Amino acid sequence: MESQEVIDAFRNQLDQVTAQGVDQVQVSALRNYLNALERDAGASQEYRRQEHEGMLAHYSAQSQHSIEMLKAVLEAGKSALHALLIINGGAVIALLGVLGGLAGKDSGAKFASMLALPLLLFGVGVLAGAVGFSFRYFSQACYSESEKDDDKYQKRGHAFRYATIASVVVGFGVFGYAMYGAYNAVTYGFMP
Repeated sequence: MESQEVIDAFRNQLDQVTAQGVDQVQVSALRNYLNALERDAGASQEYRRQEHEGMLAHYSAQSQHSIEMLKAVLEAGKSALHALLIINGGAVIALLGVLGGLAGKDSGAKFASMLALPLLLFGVGVLAGAVGFSFRYFSQACYSESEKDDDKYQKRGHAFRYATIASVVVGFGVFGYAMYGAYNAVTYGFMP
């Protein structure tokens, strides 16, 4: 029940008491009191309206911030996966070019065999990037199906998100190890 309704009901009862001829209550003083309450109730309603609008504005700002942060996180993850694919894919192409140049030459057989493991590892890095993109897709699909916190879709989304992160870490780790292997192969291949 709103304050105005309470005041109106109280006034009706006062009118009934006055109609019965009861003057024991100072009606004028009580009416002044009710008028003061009515002014306060109006101010109270305005305060509640302003407070509600403030809360809505705050919620809207928080929601917008969350959306922008989500976009930034998705873009950063996408950039990491792109970088993973580009550096490992570029390394595969470069090593294939080197191995193509060594094909048919007996003097480069040992060098070519030493580049085989780095080539495989760079390929694994490309695969890790591609798998990471698929995990990223599944993660977002699960999150979009989630209707509340901690439901099965959100839990699956978390699992796919962590799998995406793991695939990126593995891809970059494999790239580093493959670079080291390629460095050793080149160093050995050009030793006198």
